[in-house]
Order: sequence, then C-alpha cells, then structure tokens
Amino acid sequence: MPLTPLELPGWLEFNAWRTGLKVHRFSTTSDDASEDASGARAVFYLDQRGRVKLPPNNAYLPVVFRSTSKGPNGRTADWHRVAGPMVEEMRRRGTANQLYLPPEVTDVRPWLWGGFFVGVRYTYFLDFPFDATLMSPSARRNIATAAKAGMTTERVSDVGPVLTCLAETEARQGFSHQMGPRELQAARSLLGEESLRMFVCFDRQGRPASTTVMLHAPGAHAIYWIGGTVTASLASGAGNAGMRFAFDDLASAGATGIDLCGANAESIATFKSRLGGRLMPNYGVRTYGVRTAGRFAVDWIRSRKAAHSR
Repeated sequence: MPLTPLELPGWLEFNAWRTGLKVHRFSTTSDDASEDASGARAVFYLDQRGRVKLPPNNAYLPVVFRSTSKGPNGRTADWHRVAGPMVEEMRRRGTANQLYLPPEVTDVRPWLWGGFFVGVRYTYFLDFPFDATLMSPSARRNIATAAKAGMTTERVSDVGPVLTCLAETEARQGFSHQMGPRELQAARSLLGEESLRMFVCFDRQGRPASTTVMLHAPGAHAIYWIGGTVTASLASGAGNAGMRFAFDDLASAGATGIDLCGANAESIATFKSRLGGRLMPNYGVRTYGVRTAGRFAVDWIRSRKAAHSR
C-alpha cells in the first residue's frame, strides 16, 4: 500500500511543528500472519492529554485499508477485523475534536458499534485519466475565456504569489487559513516541490490571479490543500484555468486522481461540482462525553467558517 499524501513524512513533520501535536502511527492486521495479510494503518495526532486530534488545514485523519479478499463479503469481514482495534485505540485515547476519515472509508459501522458520534460531509473525487468532457460547459467556457485574456498557469516555488491569492480570499470571505510566509515556507521545505505543488494562474500583466496548492504522492489521489482567487479575477476564469493545469501536471506526476477535499459550503460546492468529479461522502467520528455537545457546537461554528475555504 503506497503512502498517501497525508502520510508523507514531511507532512507529518509539518503538522507536528506547526501544532505541537505528537505523531503516532497505528497499524493492525487480520489473523493471517502472511505478508499478504489484510490490514489497516492510520496516523493519529495526539495532544498533551494523549487524545486524538485532527490538526487545522487537514481534511482527514489518514486511514488506509488493504484487503486480500476478492469478494465483498470477505472484504467487509477483513475491514471489521482490522477496524475494531483501531476504533478501540481511538475510544481508549478519546478525541479532542471531530476526526474526519478519508472518503475511502465507506463503512463506519465499527465506530457506531464502538459508541462514537458519526457525522457526514462531502467532497468531489476526480479520477485520472481525466475526461475533460465531464466538466460543465460553464467551466470549459471559463478556461477558454482565461486563455483568450492571456492568462497562463505555472507551477511555482515562490510562496509570494500564492499568499497574495490566499490573503484576498480570506479578506473577502471573512476567514483565515492561518497560513503565513513562515508556515508555507516550512511546508515547502519539509515536503519538497514534488510533494507540495503550488500552482498560480497569472494575468497578462504577470499578476497573480488564482492559486491552488496540492499535496502529491505517486500512486494515490492528490489532495487539494488550500487555494484562492484575487477579487479582481473572480470573473476571469482563472480559478478553472488553474485547476485544469493542475490536473494535467498531477496526472503526469503519477497521481491517480484528485480529492478536492470539501464540498460543503454552497459556493464552494458549486465551483467544485463543475470540474467533472464525482460526489463522495466522508465521515467524521468523535467519542461521546460530558462536554461533547458543547464541543460539537463550537466545532460546527468553526467548520462553517472553515468551509468557505473548501
């Protein structure tokens, strides 16, 4: 099972550096002791009390499952065998916030059976090779409009134009990525340019118009991390043009597709739905406790603000 972008050592180190959380790797296998045994692995970020916590700007807690069974019944049985110890580990430690699982985790019954609160969000998945005909007519027109206006997209190493686009988006929508030059430079240094891919669409005058930052690991779906568009370029088609360029770049680098990581705020869902992906649910889990209701209310308010960026 190749590493997913959210399991990359540089990504784990970046989150630990930024938040002070401890990285804890967890793995479990089926009763079969062979090398080909079914198994699962996860990365838990632990706070000072040992509770599992999802760091900010992380779409999911990494969970990867591998089954050697060919039929659906066997795969389900394998999953329940390996998910059980993972759920128990999370229950024993407790959770500090809502832990969102990747869309590949489609069966969350082990958490329900373990007494967890379970919620749902949505994202869009694009699979490679990408079929551009699946994009909406409006998205294709936007790309043509941007090209006609002389806009071009590049993969950049300079965080400056990226931050320009992010800052305007934050000011316009009233939220913060909490991602300044220091944080973005650290992510770039720890992950490297191959794994942290920053794309910027520039206008004819060379000014940044829109940005998309992706996490990439060959053999896995890339992760849409952060992005934004300057206010003056909202109607220019720069957002669609930049994304289209990123699709081709990531496909050539060995990604199997892209997880657009969020389709919950109405405006963001509308934008991402036009890119040609398939809608996917992903689930959030959390242990019950005396303060769960209050924490859930606070997290809900924060998620509504953060959803503007996804």
